[in-house]
Amino acid sequence: MLSSIVHMYILLFFVTRTIYGQSSCSCNQTDLDFATGINLVYYKCNSEIPATIAYPITVPQMLLNVSDDNKRIIFYVFGYLQYPEDSNVQLMMEGLCYGRTDNIVLLDWSKYSNGSYSSVFRNAEKVGSLFAQSMQLLVDSGLDVSRIYIVGHSLGAHIAGFVSKCNAFKIPRITALDPANPVFYLLGCYLTPNDAEWVDVIHTDKGGYGTPTSMGTADYYVNGGTRPQPGCQFLGLPLSKTDLCSHQKSVVLYAKLKRHPTKFTAKKCNSYFNYILNNCKKTLQIDVGYTAKDIRGSFYFHVDTI
Repeated sequence: MLSSIVHMYILLFFVTRTIYGQSSCSCNQTDLDFATGINLVYYKCNSEIPATIAYPITVPQMLLNVSDDNKRIIFYVFGYLQYPEDSNVQLMMEGLCYGRTDNIVLLDWSKYSNGSYSSVFRNAEKVGSLFAQSMQLLVDSGLDVSRIYIVGHSLGAHIAGFVSKCNAFKIPRITALDPANPVFYLLGCYLTPNDAEWVDVIHTDKGGYGTPTSMGTADYYVNGGTRPQPGCQFLGLPLSKTDLCSHQKSVVLYAKLKRHPTKFTAKKCNSYFNYILNNCKKTLQIDVGYTAKDIRGSFYFHVDTI
């Protein structure tokens, strides 16, 4: 146990300096050839055919003609190796569509989400810059910034952070689902607590595929935030379904909580170390995921199934 704690704090040391010492965030205009094939996919969230409408990321204004002006627009950004037909992505889209509470849009960057991690990461940063430009076009076309809410999983969480990094406006909320671990690519542009008015982060594979440190204004650590999560094994072949299981549980949890909001008994702690030692001073009832409130700090809670 002691050696694992020491290992975790070594990771925290390097990752914290990576995140807060970022100098490689670029908002440069991306060429049109790169942008071809990246789409914003609007979900009708009903039984009509076709169920989705895709708009080029460089021409997003048509979204405003099909969206409900009285509802928020939730943009979902998936992660490394994922694509719209991926079961994990479909689960999230079904969850977001449930109840038809919001306009739902998927950022489909699957053209660049597969390949070596180093190449995908660098392409993801370009996608992030494009995404930010697209949000600016929407705002210039009349979209109220207060209606924008972005949910991102893994590498998608870091893409989400570009929207406020690269624009003069700051969006109200980003929900980051187990943001990708900066240790896998140290020199990069990562999500920070300043990338929205409120950044809430759900950790399920802390120090594995997920970041070992806090990245939000509110960080929720499910079962301590570490693997194995319920129904998962501790190890598997790298990038296999088994090995990614705990990392993906952040998406499963959010999708389930969208359908069935639940309050959790959580401990507010200033560090994982104090949580292990049971030195947390405050226990409270909190919402997590879609219905979460604008609270600040790090929160630890336990669940038996996800």
